Amino acid sequence: MKIDSIWHGRFWTGDPQRPEAKIVAVHNGRIIAIDEVDGLSAREEFSFGDARVIPGLHDAHHHTMGTGEQLANVDLRYPAVRNLDDLYAALAKRAQSLPAGAWVRGSGYDQNRLGGHPTAEGLDKVTGGRPAIIEHVSHHMIVANTAAFERVGATERRNYADIPGGRVVRDGEGRAEGLLQETAGEPIQFEAAKVTEAESLNALRLASQQSLEYGLTSLTEPGILVGGATGINSPVLNIYQKAIAENVLRPRMTVMPFHQVLHELELNADGMKTLDLGIRTGFGDERLKFGPVKIVSDGSLIGRSAAVHECYCGENANRGLMVVEPEELLTIIPAYHRAGWTVATHAIGDRAIDHALDGIAAAVADSPRTVRHRIEHFAIATDKQVERAADLGVIPVPQGVFISEFGDGILSAIGAERSQGTYRMRSLLDAGIVVPGSTDSPVSDANPFASMHDLVNRKTSSGADFAPSEKVTIAEALRAYTYGSAYAVDRENEVGALQVGQLADFVSLSQDILSVDSPEISTITASATVIGGELLHGEAQ
Repeated sequence: MKIDSIWHGRFWTGDPQRPEAKIVAVHNGRIIAIDEVDGLSAREEFSFGDARVIPGLHDAHHHTMGTGEQLANVDLRYPAVRNLDDLYAALAKRAQSLPAGAWVRGSGYDQNRLGGHPTAEGLDKVTGGRPAIIEHVSHHMIVANTAAFERVGATERRNYADIPGGRVVRDGEGRAEGLLQETAGEPIQFEAAKVTEAESLNALRLASQQSLEYGLTSLTEPGILVGGATGINSPVLNIYQKAIAENVLRPRMTVMPFHQVLHELELNADGMKTLDLGIRTGFGDERLKFGPVKIVSDGSLIGRSAAVHECYCGENANRGLMVVEPEELLTIIPAYHRAGWTVATHAIGDRAIDHALDGIAAAVADSPRTVRHRIEHFAIATDKQVERAADLGVIPVPQGVFISEFGDGILSAIGAERSQGTYRMRSLLDAGIVVPGSTDSPVSDANPFASMHDLVNRKTSSGADFAPSEKVTIAEALRAYTYGSAYAVDRENEVGALQVGQLADFVSLSQDILSVDSPEISTITASATVIGGELLHGEAQ
């Protein structure tokens, strides 16, 4: 019998017992031999020459649908637009190409770069009466125009209602100016989310193509089944199933349902929160699997709405927002834990992190079991919170690329002293925590090499040091993006290393990441991407 394929290259396996290899044999999508291939013959044989080959990379916090949406929308990220005039001009150009009544959509603007937020009136001038919705780079706020407000019944913007857990920015006469933070934007977001299946599949196709080009073979999508902070669309599971069945979406997916869609089953006397049929974390297969349940507990650091103990610089009354109240966290986290879910709580500010840790501690005390609960972002964290997370077995999920992308704005928002404990890495590893790698795409670009570069170098875009004591080595950053991200969703026995029995996912690199100078990490590209023994991007000899 012939096996499917044999691959030659300079493999870094990620396996401490055998870190280097020259040959990997693959059959039925899995590795069946490493180096010891005497007697094996294959239908196909490939060589990467002298290129460094690593396990497939895994982004542990990648809004896949939102990434595809942003790729399809008007790109409002800096430097695509450098000021508000550029932003309005880009939206005007898109509006002119659309039929009357069609939504004008843009993504990725950052008021810190542009000098301020756009307004409804500014959008009105360039969109020709069409409804418009543009998303902030944080994906925790939107700006809508007058036609968009009218689509949800607010015929005058002063009639747009306040919503708990959100903030409507208003002018002196009570009219909504256009900026809607957190839950305040949901009515308009849901209205704009009425897209076709074809549009949703196209978004996943675009995200998939980008992922393969970046060497990302596995992704964790932190939020499906209900819209809100993660994107304009409301991705549902059947879209992912169809995209995978039709090979529109190629990376392996772990998806998180938002907690709002979980509920108690009538026959469940313990009041456990679950999906219908009792589905919970771990259900699925090697292509698509349920991960943790996702709770968004506070806002964003970029938008100064993350819940903090000490007010933001220059804003003496602003300590951010708790989107889910602390008392509710103490109830729902234990409920999901009892039902067998892993819980992933979005908590950016130190105040929100305290409440998330309280909820996890209550869950573990109520129903002791070994589980890898997560805190997404874990941004402004104290030494005590790091210690607590380690004691509870919590996995923090920081984003390295935020350092160069938003570091200067973070320094301005919370000051240099608090920034020393922001988007930690070194102290988490030293505490014995297995830390994953992620970008929060499309909040930041999904390029894993840019993120690893920032974890190692910790410089803002202006060149300022950003918590330099939290630097890690290149090998540690690479381990975060391979084993660490697999471990964060209980998949380290399937992916994250090149070992016999594991899935045959690996990436050939343009440069050897283990020997480049640290400033060069961000210039590395994926010259070939293999998933399940299938070459999906690039070339091999």
